[in-house]
Amino acid sequence: MGKTLLIVSGGIEAADAAKRAKELGHYVVVSDRDANAPGFQFADSCLIADVYGPAETASAAERFSRKVRKIDGVICVAADAPITTATVAQRLGLPGISIASAELACDKLAMKRRFAECGVPVPWFDEVATPQALQRVAIERGRDLVIKPVDSRGSRGVQRVAQVADLDKAFAFARSHSPSERVIVEQYLEGPQVSTESVVVDGRCFTPGFSDRNYEYLDRYAPFFIENGGDLPSHLPPDIQDKVKDVVARAAAALGITHGTVKGDIVVHKGEAYVIELAARLSGGFFCTREIPLNTGVDFIGAAIRVALGENVAPEELEPRQQTPVIQRYAFPKAGRVVSVSGAEEARKIAGVTEVIVTAKPGDIIPAAGDKRPSAAMVLTTGPSRDAAIAAANDALACLKIVTA
Repeated sequence: MGKTLLIVSGGIEAADAAKRAKELGHYVVVSDRDANAPGFQFADSCLIADVYGPAETASAAERFSRKVRKIDGVICVAADAPITTATVAQRLGLPGISIASAELACDKLAMKRRFAECGVPVPWFDEVATPQALQRVAIERGRDLVIKPVDSRGSRGVQRVAQVADLDKAFAFARSHSPSERVIVEQYLEGPQVSTESVVVDGRCFTPGFSDRNYEYLDRYAPFFIENGGDLPSHLPPDIQDKVKDVVARAAAALGITHGTVKGDIVVHKGEAYVIELAARLSGGFFCTREIPLNTGVDFIGAAIRVALGENVAPEELEPRQQTPVIQRYAFPKAGRVVSVSGAEEARKIAGVTEVIVTAKPGDIIPAAGDKRPSAAMVLTTGPSRDAAIAAANDALACLKIVTA
């Protein structure tokens, strides 16, 4: 057995990382507070600890490393818990980002202030302490703004101000999702948005993961931002893609990340790239574990694991070797209690379909669309062209019948 890797989070997306680590010959430890976490079935050992509890997870990891088997590296997959990962790394003396960098990545206000100080382009932003302050900003700058909690996870509490009727309620909603009860407002910039996935090795940032975010349901779910998938390769011209990659590298450096992984949310506005957010972790949604390898041929998750274990990754290993069209789409059933689920096997038989993952099961409650994506299934397709891959994705979604009442 090779080295010992701790994977923080036992979610279904993290299971792919556990499987890849085992393929590389490593001993895998997975930590999660859910005793039935899907990732546990691919682990050699399990730790019951809160993914978002840095001290709890670090203590459990320290005990395991001392009494059972020395842990050589730690990585966080599909969970916004870089502080937990950094705390474990510091406690055990492992490779990883600093706690200070992790804290910056988890505080949208501090992050954007650091970016502004370092000349990294970001939309205009400011903290708003009261509903009245939000009203003043809307008067001074117009309502084409985005309001969000300073320290929430993902899209929780995020709203487009131009599409809310009551600013007081929008402020209260955003603040309710902030553990520190702080709210930030920023300019909404029109333009295509992209998700990036990067590995930073010795200060050099490599970005083989580059996906156009699909927001075809913006109006339906307004004022919330509900993304329903992504398209690879990007339709953006090469010079714009280079600008995006350069901004991601500068943003990672501004956060002090010289060794690790970063996930970028970038908007291209009038030909220039702006950082919306930069997460110091691997993304969810199978972007890093399945989409990037299908699209580019790069073993992204394998490279991330090796970096976490302190091993060398050559630059050529992170250079795309192909640009195969890959389309990801989510299924959004009507809100209600799930009565029946069918059609997955038929969807899997469609040419070009590589994955059909159904997360909903009878008895589950599908919430009304809000600040969290109400998905019940995901399809992943490839094809000789983008149009062919999109057609396969649409055909697969049409097969899925998720009935709610």
